[in-house]
Amino acid sequence: MMSPTDQDNLLRNRLLLVRQMKVTEDLLSCLLEDYTLTVEMKQEIESERTESRRVGVLLDTLMRRGNKAFDRFIYALVQTDQDSLALSLDKDRAHPYIEARNRARQLCSNPQSNAIGFSQNSHWQGPFQYMMAQIMMSGAGHAVSSSIAGALVSQPTDGLCSAVDANYEDIRVALNEISGPNARNIMHIQVLPSTNLHLANNLQKVYPISHQIRGRALIINNQKFHKLNMFRDGADYDRENLKMLFQQLSFEVIVRENLTAEQMKALVKEESLNPGHRNADMFVLFVLSHGCHGNIYGTDVEKVSIDEDITSCFSPENCPALMGKPKIFFIQACQGELKGRVYSPDSAESDAISEIDPTMIEKMKELQLGDKEGFVPEYFNRADVVMSYATVKGYKAWRRTDLGSWFVRCLVYIFSRRAHSEHLLDMLTEVNALLTKLETSGVEGRYGQLAEKSDTLTKKLYFFPGAVASSFK
Repeated sequence: MMSPTDQDNLLRNRLLLVRQMKVTEDLLSCLLEDYTLTVEMKQEIESERTESRRVGVLLDTLMRRGNKAFDRFIYALVQTDQDSLALSLDKDRAHPYIEARNRARQLCSNPQSNAIGFSQNSHWQGPFQYMMAQIMMSGAGHAVSSSIAGALVSQPTDGLCSAVDANYEDIRVALNEISGPNARNIMHIQVLPSTNLHLANNLQKVYPISHQIRGRALIINNQKFHKLNMFRDGADYDRENLKMLFQQLSFEVIVRENLTAEQMKALVKEESLNPGHRNADMFVLFVLSHGCHGNIYGTDVEKVSIDEDITSCFSPENCPALMGKPKIFFIQACQGELKGRVYSPDSAESDAISEIDPTMIEKMKELQLGDKEGFVPEYFNRADVVMSYATVKGYKAWRRTDLGSWFVRCLVYIFSRRAHSEHLLDMLTEVNALLTKLETSGVEGRYGQLAEKSDTLTKKLYFFPGAVASSFK
């Protein structure tokens, strides 16, 4: 709940706000993108017929949105040029925002003076990034809430991404290409030819590869969210980098963009029935979108369940053509509202990791799939699956609007340099290690990102790039 002092402040100024405040699309988007409002709350406010009712519903909602909602509200007022109202609510909190915004706009109007290296984006997000830097540089950050610390939905404070503890030359080189000042939005991708073909014949430990085209790689890129007047800047770079990577890994790449929730569900179901999977070694799906708590948003801001609407479509029952073959799902989307804090090593804590139940291992060893023709145990509907999330459950995934998302860039970098010799799970571990070296700075600390993966693979999965089908016979 909002603090009693801030609640009293809103109540005392309610009449003034109802008379003068403009509930604009930009103001609501600002509050939505740092999770002060939810999509449903925004829609409820917009459904009111009069301006005074919209203001009233917004104020009532803010009082229920935590102790930082008041500060974020002031920031939104300043961001939409309603300075007099922000000053009436709290001069001490409003002044740093106003000063930083004015200096930010001055910088934006004079690109020659931009010594910070931020990208200048359209709409209000460009000034936001400059505003962030100016608050930090001026020392005014002590009065600023965490909303200014990169709390945009999947959008970090561009340009503040930096390397942490880059002790080795290869780490420095990697981070420079991923997020350095000379980083290219379209990455240099050159997958090396396989150096471990001798492993391909070990079918007890390695998934078989027997097709010139390894399989289909479907990329769903949701970039335009018209309902929210939002655009996922940088997602087009992710799409192109992934497309080039998987083409070089010998996949047939299919790209579909800006799909509603129902269109996504229909496309995934259609893909699961594609007869081409019979002549494939594996399948890859990469989804680029907004998301939260086990769901991905369609462009209509309706939810698509990752488990029920996507992965279940490729179970042996629903997609027999891929039975026994790896199915790899990459999810580049937020999975919650939290921002991953970065701590110094002496303050870090570690959680114990539970050991695997040995009795379960024995039960798995005893299973014989060939006992009955067509028989598949219930839990084998989840076999041969890799789930790779850009972030852990409950947390945000960061994206630079001028380069693309952190996760995709780390993945493309590692895969293009390691696929010739390493198997998938080892590469994903390296992706995570590289991802943890990135951070975005905020006035309340530093924020990072940690990817999450899970799998039910029964063998090692190598892509064997550059190898022709005859190499595996």
